[in-house]
Amino acid sequence: MPSFVSFIPTPLEDISAFFDLAPLSAADVVYDLGSGDGRLLFAASERGAGRAVGVELDPVRINEARINAASKGLADGVTFVESDVMNADLSGATVVVCYLITAASITLKPKFQLELKPGTRVVMESFPVPGWKPAETRTEGYKTFYLYKMPPEPTTETSPESLYPEYWL
Repeated sequence: MPSFVSFIPTPLEDISAFFDLAPLSAADVVYDLGSGDGRLLFAASERGAGRAVGVELDPVRINEARINAASKGLADGVTFVESDVMNADLSGATVVVCYLITAASITLKPKFQLELKPGTRVVMESFPVPGWKPAETRTEGYKTFYLYKMPPEPTTETSPESLYPEYWL
């Protein structure tokens, strides 16, 4: 998948919304797609996740995240994979967090449906997944966070990709 979003870090004050929607336990494996500097994964680890995995295209961000993990003493439980999210194996995730635009969500939908096990929670920041009904939403300031549980319930609304399928190819 091409890079859909440049590095736009989630503000520290917004991080709790992800894990308020998807509370964590030691049994959880959290994947952050487009993990940037690792801040969501560090928060997941600090909130009790058993393991956290960042998938990031940018080698500079991967290096920064690995240095940050080591300095926080989290390098054993938090790992980073330099990869396009479309090439990453997501099957080990119990929680997936993302801040990706709608076009990326549409591209990832079939991958999520194929690789994520039933019960896996997906939390999207700001951009809902077209055609999926969120199990829960949370608004923080001007942002909305969307929780989906695999397999997600479909919506009955007409989605952009069904109206203009040639645009979403």
